[in-house]
Amino acid sequence: MRSFVAVALTLASLAVTGCGPRGPVLPLGVVCAHSVNAGSSLASLRSALATAAADSCVIAAAGTYDGEVTVPASVKLVAEVGDLVEIKGSASAPAAVTLGSGATLANIQVASLSRIGVLLEGRGTFLVSVVVTGAPGAGVVDWCEEDCRVEESMTTLINVELSGNGVGLIAHTTQVNIDGGKIIDSKSMSLASGYGVVASHGAVLKMNGTLVEGNEELGVLVDGALGTDATLSNVTVRGNKGRGIWAQGLLGTMASPKLKLSACTIESNRLVGLGARSSRGISVQGGTVSKTVIAKAASSVPGVLVDVGDGIGLFEASGDVKVDAVTFDSNERSQALIDSGSTGLAFTMPTLKQQNGQLGLVVQRTMDTVVAPMIFTPMPGQELSVSSPTLGLPTR
Repeated sequence: MRSFVAVALTLASLAVTGCGPRGPVLPLGVVCAHSVNAGSSLASLRSALATAAADSCVIAAAGTYDGEVTVPASVKLVAEVGDLVEIKGSASAPAAVTLGSGATLANIQVASLSRIGVLLEGRGTFLVSVVVTGAPGAGVVDWCEEDCRVEESMTTLINVELSGNGVGLIAHTTQVNIDGGKIIDSKSMSLASGYGVVASHGAVLKMNGTLVEGNEELGVLVDGALGTDATLSNVTVRGNKGRGIWAQGLLGTMASPKLKLSACTIESNRLVGLGARSSRGISVQGGTVSKTVIAKAASSVPGVLVDVGDGIGLFEASGDVKVDAVTFDSNERSQALIDSGSTGLAFTMPTLKQQNGQLGLVVQRTMDTVVAPMIFTPMPGQELSVSSPTLGLPTR
């Protein structure tokens, strides 16, 4: 199987017009064996999709389509460059757009009245320059329940914007590769919502150069059950109204981490920039963790709220964590807090920039050795307050 980078490079190098000398002007990375103009009505669009041959492009006419559509396996639903095509779905349909295996959605806007904006029912799907807004459940859902082979189920999102949905993206037992794009302003519309990205149930998530910003509850949630694995490179997680990145139950090791961050910017989130509960196997290489804001959060005592605001927080026997060459800057309470930590915790070559009253690296209620410079350990009974919940996962 081709790697994520290889797929992205291949898509970027493809011709933009590939359907003959007078063919449609297609988005970068979209090539048609042949194309069909779908007409301007919902009925004609559905008919063109239902009868399209594999590897063909169905070209949607500019306009708004008040209903849901299904893109069959290996078919591409495309709008020409410069055309505005908006699909709304309906409140009675589970998804505004459903993609079969190997299907592509390109240069389409989905302003979803359905619970899900784009549902990926098949494997090996592509979304290119797609915008999904307003879905009360989730903008994009990639979900597998039976006969799931993560390594055979790669989905690729290139320059996709997910904005104002209940959850931006859900990856459940699948592999999702995200290149560029934005996942922003998710709204808390029900329980376990207001999240930017959720990876769970053994999913493999890879993100490169993506902005995750302004989500109401948190930016990125990685639930480690069944071996979930997440790699974030040059990702910006900024201004989320709850936690920036939260890991729970990761099942990795120092040698084989399950959450890997490289040159990421984690900035101006509330509660914690990067936090982990009962997790093993985290690698953070380079990048910055800055300006985390103190806010109130639930404590281990029912009904009791506490003020927390730490750059990195490692809780509930988290271990096998290496944080290397990271800059910590002006996180409002502490630059990093380890509470009830386990073995294999190391902060190497950190750069600490803290303002008056802010703490540096704090270690409390931890018996194992933490490798780090300038550790502060509070006196017994004066430990910093902690909020380390197991967060709920959204449903399909």
